[in-house]
Amino acid sequence: MKIKNIITIDGPAGSGKSTVAKILARELKYKYIDTGAMYRAITLLALQNNIDCSDEESILEIAENVNLELDSDSVDENKYTTVKIDGKDVTDEIRSQEVGSAVSIVSKLSGVRRYLVRLQKELISKGSAVLEGRDTGSVVCPEAALKIYLTASLEERIKRRDLQIIKKGQFLDKNITRNEIINRDKLDSGRKDSPLTVPENGVVIDTSKLSVREVVSKIKKIYFERKNVKNKTQ
Repeated sequence: MKIKNIITIDGPAGSGKSTVAKILARELKYKYIDTGAMYRAITLLALQNNIDCSDEESILEIAENVNLELDSDSVDENKYTTVKIDGKDVTDEIRSQEVGSAVSIVSKLSGVRRYLVRLQKELISKGSAVLEGRDTGSVVCPEAALKIYLTASLEERIKRRDLQIIKKGQFLDKNITRNEIINRDKLDSGRKDSPLTVPENGVVIDTSKLSVREVVSKIKKIYFERKNVKNKTQ
């Protein structure tokens, strides 16, 4: 049975999924759930405690004993999800270069994925939501009413990531950005547990030549069409 009020949005880095998911959640008045922020938070924990990022047992031991909170307010799509660990705001810390470089190592650990997927399922059980990540349609909620997979050309994704960095007042050589995105793609698509993939019955949208508004409108159109068909058959 399809969960009528859940939309999942997956895709590689720079495909536009975060911005699109936030706007979509805001306009539908749904909860926005940033699953990637959860993996970043666990990665930060590992780094802060000098734990090897491939040491699954040690990472899980500390992760299961902290209180991880997400305040995914979708009012402003330019703001990150507020993340707190044991009440401390770590939103900026989880977006550091160090965490960004290590998160794919932590996120490929099967035990960590099972732990966070369990938390994510608890979040969507509380009501209507737009989930954003890399396995939300394939693993977290394969029963979602609509499963979207956003993609874009490598050059376009590099361009978008560079703009994000510039907006934060930072600078990063384009070759570094390129290498990071290519490596992230390989790690995400190549991991054994929950690899980045188009979910079954997912709708693929190439955002390379589309504006954010066009992508959001396209998803809403598909979603409302499906809801109307479902209502007519009930």
